[in-house]
Amino acid sequence: MKKLILTAWMLGLFVVVYCNNNPYENAMLNNLKAYSTAKSVDELQEIANKFVTIATAEKDKWLPYYYAAEVYIDMSFRSTDGGTKDKLLDQAQNYLDESMKIKPEESENYVLQGYLYQGRIQVDPMTRGQQYVMKANESFGHAKTIDPENPRIYFLQGMNIYGTPEAFGGGAKNAKPLFMKASEKFAKFTPVDSIHPNWGKEMNEKMLKQCEN
Repeated sequence: MKKLILTAWMLGLFVVVYCNNNPYENAMLNNLKAYSTAKSVDELQEIANKFVTIATAEKDKWLPYYYAAEVYIDMSFRSTDGGTKDKLLDQAQNYLDESMKIKPEESENYVLQGYLYQGRIQVDPMTRGQQYVMKANESFGHAKTIDPENPRIYFLQGMNIYGTPEAFGGGAKNAKPLFMKASEKFAKFTPVDSIHPNWGKEMNEKMLKQCEN
């Protein structure tokens, strides 16, 4: 029994030591922590730059490129200038393309592609809405074929419906079932590890409440 306990303790110690001595994981965790508290565009730019630096050093890893793309998408939503939004989204697309090259059949990459297309819509909803809603839904559909349990698929699909006029099948009432489904998926979802995507749950709950009001 003592030998079994000692073996388990040594295994646990090995895991702790390994994680603490994993420069890639530590760099990702530190930058993700900074990302979670960033409030300004300047802070986001610095975080994006760090993800790119990590990606340059870890050429076989898709996650640094994925997060660099996500940060640029977030910056585009914070910008008020259409031209700036598109430039930020162009940069996001470049990094997302790199992520897809490394891991082409990854559900999260296609979810993020759909999110990027939603960013294109908000530059000019009247002229871009139909085109990019269709592109976003195609990306979400591909993500679903890879991993139908990914909750971010249904959350962002709900956002597509929520932002569509009721006359065209959109609005809060029609979006609510998707937010509800996303909520169910989020309740069961467990990320692969501490550096894999795990976002969207809080925003989904906010949107669900808005649909219930």
